[in-house]
Amino acid sequence: MDWNVIKSLYQSNIEQVFETTVYWYFVAFFVFLILCFWIMRKLRRELVSVFKDDEGDVQITPHALEELVRKTCQNMKGIYSPNTKVILKGQSIRLHVRLDIQKDCMVKETRAELKSKLETVLTENLSFSNFGGVDIVIKGFQEKE
Repeated sequence: MDWNVIKSLYQSNIEQVFETTVYWYFVAFFVFLILCFWIMRKLRRELVSVFKDDEGDVQITPHALEELVRKTCQNMKGIYSPNTKVILKGQSIRLHVRLDIQKDCMVKETRAELKSKLETVLTENLSFSNFGGVDIVIKGFQEKE
């Protein structure tokens, strides 16, 4: 690599800089780095602590929580395509559930039923000591099947 080219870029105007290949290599490398960091962040899955006692820790993966929400929604009438995001705030765990519903669905009743089922499964069955609740976002509507 010729350092004189880089030194001349420092003294060049903006049009000359855009015409050099060194500039475009730098831009491509920068975009590649951002893409790598984004992929690493997406693939990183932290374990979520369920509870601790004298015998040890019980942890669960975010993927398992997402699967639990999906299977809970499968048994409910009027709910389709649930997509879950696990949000950790301090020691508290919140579930952000995005889903499609039937257009004539009773939203309040459906939300209450889903929250009740998820809270029952998580707090009573799995003994979550740090469950902070469920946030529901309606992302679309489905026709009756």
